[in-house]
Amino acid sequence: MLMVAWMYNRVKSNRVRFIEENSPAIAGDDSIKGSIENDGRYDEPKEEDLEQMEKLLEDAAESQGIEYKE
Repeated sequence: MLMVAWMYNRVKSNRVRFIEENSPAIAGDDSIKGSIENDGRYDEPKEEDLEQMEKLLEDAAESQGIEYKE
């Protein structure tokens, strides 16, 4: 009888562990480590980047026949 109880508990714990290990990943539940963490580099754009974006917008507007105004 003791062997049956031990086997039952072992199967139950293995099943719980298997379900936990193989559960689907849910966005936001995992922790991301390393260089992915927010270090503030991209909080504010650089002046050079803003000028480049302005040039791209001007070129796109010109190619569509739109007059780009600041």
